[in-house]
Amino acid sequence: MISININNLILISILILLMLVILFWWFYKKIARYKTLAYSDDFGIFNHRELNNRINILIKNTTIRSFAFMLIDIDNFKKYNDKYGYDKADKLLQEFVNITKSFVRKSDMFFRYKNGDEFVLIFNDIGIDEAKEIADRLRRIIAFHPFKIDDNQINLTISMGIAKSLKNDSAKEIRHRAEIALHEAKQEKNTVAVLKE
Repeated sequence: MISININNLILISILILLMLVILFWWFYKKIARYKTLAYSDDFGIFNHRELNNRINILIKNTTIRSFAFMLIDIDNFKKYNDKYGYDKADKLLQEFVNITKSFVRKSDMFFRYKNGDEFVLIFNDIGIDEAKEIADRLRRIIAFHPFKIDDNQINLTISMGIAKSLKNDSAKEIRHRAEIALHEAKQEKNTVAVLKE
C-alpha cells in the first residue's frame, strides 16, 4: 500500500513538474515576443525607442572608442506614397531594408528613425572616412537596384548624413549633428554629407 502511494506521489510530482516546465516555456515565448515588439519595427529592424537605448549603451561602453551615426533619408519618398498608396510604397521600404540589412556587418545596428522613410545605421569602431566610404557604396547599390511597384520600375535614391561620436556626447547631440549633415545632403539628393565636429 505504501509503495503505491509513493509511486503515485512520484508520478504526480513528475506531472506537476512537466506542467510547470510547459507553462514556463509558454510564458518565456510570450515575453520574448512582446519584448521584440517593444523594440522592433514592422520591417524587422530596431525602432526609434530602441535607438536611444542603444546609443546610450554605446556612449557608456569604454571599450568602444567611437562610433559613426548615419542618418538615411529616401529621396522624394512622399511622391511614391501619393502615387501608389502607402501599402505599395511600404513594399519599397521593405525592399530597401532587406538590401541594407544584407549589406551591413553583423556588428552594425539598423533602426527606423521615428517613422516614414528615415533610417539610422550605427557603425562601431570605425572612422568617419570609412563610414563615408560605406555610405557611398550603399548609396550606389540603392541607386542601381531595380525597385518595382506593379510593373513600374522605381529609381530610389538616398541621402545620408554622418556624424562621429565625440567624447562626452549625448544621444541628442550626436543625432542633432547627423540631422545637420543630412539636411546638407538633401540639398543635392543622392549624396553623403559628413559632419566631423
